[in-house]
Amino acid sequence: MHIPLSRRNLLAASLIAMAGGMARAQERRPRGLEPAERIDHPRASHFDLGPAKAPWRIFLGQPSVAAPRGGYSAILALDGNATFPILWHLRQELAPEAPVALVGIGYPVETRFDPARRWFDLTSPGKQPVPAQEGLRGPGDRPTGGQDALLDMIAAQLLPELSRRLPLDTGNLTLFGHSLGGLFVLNALFSRPRLFARYAAADPSTWWNAGEPLREARAFRGGIMAAGGRLEPAVPLLIANSGAAVPPILAQLSGIPGLDLVYRPHPAENHGSLIGPAARQALALHLGRLAG
Repeated sequence: MHIPLSRRNLLAASLIAMAGGMARAQERRPRGLEPAERIDHPRASHFDLGPAKAPWRIFLGQPSVAAPRGGYSAILALDGNATFPILWHLRQELAPEAPVALVGIGYPVETRFDPARRWFDLTSPGKQPVPAQEGLRGPGDRPTGGQDALLDMIAAQLLPELSRRLPLDTGNLTLFGHSLGGLFVLNALFSRPRLFARYAAADPSTWWNAGEPLREARAFRGGIMAAGGRLEPAVPLLIANSGAAVPPILAQLSGIPGLDLVYRPHPAENHGSLIGPAARQALALHLGRLAG
């Protein structure tokens, strides 16, 4: 027997169907393309830098205190749309009065990540396939190879622009990245170890280009030994890792004089969930609160 629906029941049924449709849409949305959190605060701002057709969006979180004599220190984070809000909340929790500026290097999008841009910006040109047993996805048809260009932009454009906007101690900077961002952090350490005072890599994509970072690490070690055998001044490097496996990059970097290697395993985290705990440890490293 057909029972007619009242207007109220029709409205309720429509709302339920709409909610179900939204939930299914959320399930279909690729991971990382969720809307990015926006920080609405007088000390949080953003600006675009670079070519008009493909600028970087720079997120800037100024400290709540006056700058010390040498200027503010800063932590620069890749994938800034996702990482800047995380670091903002962590600074509020851990060090609200610290003279630490937060800088997120991201893109003019509303989502947490821009997959095509990050695959280009954070990688070297090599695209050798990933072994199938690792279960990892490569860039597909996306362009790669912008790693050096992004590092050049940071050194030649971003740091001078930040210095125009606030008192900045360019000798007291930390670079933080997760996944492909961690790959970029390692490349920055190997190619320009003096550009940053500290480096923090979370689940760095050491599988890239058939283990390219492992080869770079061996060359880095050899270069240090040939140049006197020690990094001076010492450079702290944080490696945070999800799951139970020990990352092979540790063996390549352990024991390098002057490289203060700090390893933090997170067996209960997965690759995606590591970003929060690793950001917390990167900020602690920057603040001098993370022992080796």
